[in-house]
Amino acid sequence: MKVTISGGVHGNELTGVYIVKKLMHDDFQVKNLQLDFLLANPKAIKECRRYVDKDLNRSFSKDALQSDEPIYEYERAKVITQKLQDCDFLIDLHTTTANMGITIVLSNQDSLSENVAKILASEYENVRILQWLSNDEGAFINSIVPSSITIEVGPVCQGVLDANLYFQTLKVVKRAIDILEKEEALQEKVQAFRIYDAIDFPRKDRDLNGMIHPELAGKDYQLLHPGDPIFLTFDEREIFYEGKEAYPVFINEAAYYEKGMAFCLSESIFL
Repeated sequence: MKVTISGGVHGNELTGVYIVKKLMHDDFQVKNLQLDFLLANPKAIKECRRYVDKDLNRSFSKDALQSDEPIYEYERAKVITQKLQDCDFLIDLHTTTANMGITIVLSNQDSLSENVAKILASEYENVRILQWLSNDEGAFINSIVPSSITIEVGPVCQGVLDANLYFQTLKVVKRAIDILEKEEALQEKVQAFRIYDAIDFPRKDRDLNGMIHPELAGKDYQLLHPGDPIFLTFDEREIFYEGKEAYPVFINEAAYYEKGMAFCLSESIFL
């Protein structure tokens, strides 16, 4: 099995970048797997920017891969697609400014991806599983490989390293490789969360007209009830949640302001 560990899909998410660099420098190898490493967006990494022209993790759709537009990330997506054509399992490393702990994001519905995620979530108290299967903006990098996990870690500021999160993430990465090498399996069900919607900030003439309410800030994975405050406008007016009970995730993620997402809504499931 060929396993690729990628970092720097977003150039200002340094945890993944420096874990990949460490493993490459250490010549980290295992007996029963072929390991490869990828620094996905080198220009954005060098400039410590999320992307140069367009979000690379939304650039793997069929249209994007066939596009002739002079967009740096589209060209990188084509190079990466070629590089990963013989990859069996991708471990893609990201960070978030939201209070997500260590979240294993599943974008592929396959038994191998789910099995690795389930073992990690069952062994580490601060590891959760989040299923994110569709995205209207464009396809994730995971869409070009048969099996994968995305390790999303936070809260950590963009362009910043956090020592505790770095070493926690490194431990989880090495354990994921160990699971794949030993072909371990877990039969019992494990709780996970599935994203089904996203909520935008209050706006006025398309401009922001409010912020995440202090009572919601940092409460990722905590049950949100109808009537709970979610936003506070600039004139101090509270806005309350009107939907069904849900688990908010990616609350106040800095990179999602441009995407019109204040937080995502998820439901509890079992895998």
